Amino acid sequence: MPTAPDILRDTDWDQTFHAYGSAADAPEELAVFLGDDPDALSKGMDYFHSAILHQGSVCPATPPAALFVAALLDDLVQGRWEPKGADDPEEWRLALLNTLRDVAEAATVDEPDAELAELARLSEAERREVLDAVLADDEVWEEPALEALMWQVLIDLRAAAPTLLDAVRPLLTHTEPATRQRALEAVSAIACLGRLEVDLSGAVGLAESRDERAGIVLALGEQGHDVSEFLTHDDPAIRVCAALAPSRRDDPAATRALVAALADPQEADRWFTVSPARFRGRVRFTLVHALTDRSVPADAERLLPVFRTMAALATPLTAEADCAPLLRLAFPREEDGGAWTGTPSDVQRAYLAALVGNDDLWTGTVANFSVTLWWLGLPMGREGLRALVEG
Repeated sequence: MPTAPDILRDTDWDQTFHAYGSAADAPEELAVFLGDDPDALSKGMDYFHSAILHQGSVCPATPPAALFVAALLDDLVQGRWEPKGADDPEEWRLALLNTLRDVAEAATVDEPDAELAELARLSEAERREVLDAVLADDEVWEEPALEALMWQVLIDLRAAAPTLLDAVRPLLTHTEPATRQRALEAVSAIACLGRLEVDLSGAVGLAESRDERAGIVLALGEQGHDVSEFLTHDDPAIRVCAALAPSRRDDPAATRALVAALADPQEADRWFTVSPARFRGRVRFTLVHALTDRSVPADAERLLPVFRTMAALATPLTAEADCAPLLRLAFPREEDGGAWTGTPSDVQRAYLAALVGNDDLWTGTVANFSVTLWWLGLPMGREGLRALVEG
């Protein structure tokens, strides 16, 4: 694997671009990682996540920048380099691992190689024309040729997956549990990106905590392994992690595990010391989203007890994540795509009554949740909802 300085030097950065235009600034911006600035990590990561992986989206500069991060991690692991002025090398390991995981998740698509190649098909003249236009800051963001160029980014990142994996894999057996956990998540994401098989037996043998065991079950599920045995595990957190596997989407036992966990969502929020990356924000948010994602409007009555529990603890800041997914099931859009209209059913009234009954939910602006209520064709205020319940 080339070293990080090699990649900075040998990449034609001025012939690629990121979210803000030409990536000619990348060598200087990324070189901060290699310098002696005590704020190098935060400055470098700010640049990477704003320009290179802007709002979770990849761009043509992402593949070489991701290879740079992988090389930086490999140089650190192999002792060829250590961050100057850094008191905590683990902070660097975790940041680099998280960045590689984020890149892999952003670039993972279902299309097979042949279909990607067709979507990215461009003549050299077409590629050169669109690239020159972007570098000249012309308005070409809606051009089909630019879309093909972006498909090529996914091809390049899929091709880079084995190299990214080589940088991360040694950390699966690191002595620090937090490093092992983040390495596991990065390995799993990179394996999905590159459609690679990964042996996780070393990580399994070193798992010391619920956090690590949960991460392993999640990783096994994401890679398509059969995790059904974990649906009967003694630990509800492990059962839920198995239930989240894509292969368990239509498994009634998996759905039951999610429903059972949401009987006490605040306890679920306390499951982990360091939550696996699969859980964005509070654990219960992920569980509600997963349960709703595998349900249909006809399930709304069955899931009413779950909604009542979630509505009872929702606040203006959490209502969108706590309540909106299930509320969309209870008030589905019309066949023509329009918002719900008509007289609410008994089940729908019960959903609205659960919202109206929580005083804490209406103590301030309900932010994004108000937009959800409007989008569903419902009143945006408490009294309007109360009128529907009592009407």
